[in-house]
Amino acid sequence: MTIADRIKPGIQALDLLEILYSFHDIRLLEIVRYICEEKPHFDEAKAKNPRAKRSVAKALQHTPDFVQPTHFIQQAEGFAGVRKDMAELKEIDPNQVEIASYVPEGDKRPRVHEALKVVSRVRTKNGVFHIPLLDLDIPVDEGGAASAEEVFVNLGIRSGAVLDSGKSYHAWGLELLPDKDWHDFMYKALLLDRIDRRWVGHRLIDGHANLRISEKRKKVPTVVHVF
Repeated sequence: MTIADRIKPGIQALDLLEILYSFHDIRLLEIVRYICEEKPHFDEAKAKNPRAKRSVAKALQHTPDFVQPTHFIQQAEGFAGVRKDMAELKEIDPNQVEIASYVPEGDKRPRVHEALKVVSRVRTKNGVFHIPLLDLDIPVDEGGAASAEEVFVNLGIRSGAVLDSGKSYHAWGLELLPDKDWHDFMYKALLLDRIDRRWVGHRLIDGHANLRISEKRKKVPTVVHVF
């Protein structure tokens, strides 16, 4: 049985991650709690207000992904702690924090809350690898999952899962990549217009990718297509 055979549409991102962990005999996996702002992409803000501007300094601003992961999973039992943490994520008063992203003038401050994301870099008995992860700039619709598969296949990923993250798709490769192959995969992704290129740039600076596995806009990333 291949790993794709074990994954069914309808499972959530954390369930998918647990399958990957078991199938690839991962020895170390990192999950991070972070502050999530439910704001529009800058392109959406620009559509509402053509005069919106983001300074060069703001566009280049990069906050390192984390100092210390919230969860180091070294045994399958560690997923129980992640599920407990996910159930206890807190809302944050947007008036008590500095909003990092662009907010159109006159718009109310976005919802801010704790969230969880998985880090692509994992350790197995054979060394360090990456789960291929992409934040796709493809709106959720009837033809979007096929478009997401096309992106992955043309980037050399032959088996993957497409997740509905709420407004757009996330894509997870089901086979692990060595570090050099992961960098090549991410550099090639920058050439495509169906990718959140800023997300790719930030991830290359960090040296690993990440994707949200918890709720945003009341939607938990959920598998809609497997190939």
